Amino acid sequence: MNLASFITEKTAAHKKIAVLGVGSVLRSDDAAGMYLIEKLQELANSENLLLIAGSTAPENFTGVIKDFDPDILFIVDAAKMGLEPGEIRVLDTDDAGGLSFSTHMLPLPVMLRFLQREAGCEIVCIGIQPQSTEFGSEMSEAVKSAVESLAQTFAQSFRKNNP
Repeated sequence: MNLASFITEKTAAHKKIAVLGVGSVLRSDDAAGMYLIEKLQELANSENLLLIAGSTAPENFTGVIKDFDPDILFIVDAAKMGLEPGEIRVLDTDDAGGLSFSTHMLPLPVMLRFLQREAGCEIVCIGIQPQSTEFGSEMSEAVKSAVESLAQTFAQSFRKNNP
């Protein structure tokens, strides 16, 4: 199943959706999750949609997520997966700890276990292969284009499933 079909299927099956973008805007492609939230704020608006710019401390937003009580939570972050820059993959949450995500205050597997226990929602991790996560660099065109395409996919899915 391709990514667009997967996202459409997941959003159709869930009424309340949260998207948590993660990463540092100071580290080039590590900002992918944050850029996604910025684009979605322009493209999608619904009372059943929560968009969170989690930055480098997404664990600070676990209370907001729990209070919103989503049916599904998408977590989007740059992840070193050994792919071409800008490639996007849905990741098995059980394997998330084995991937090299951007640096966060709390390890991703710990946050995932907490959210699964406290929020009780389905969690989907989406990784975007960075080209570089160096300080001070601009986001690469490959990652920027991939994030913009992903934002369009999410926005179309939200509109289709929540008219």
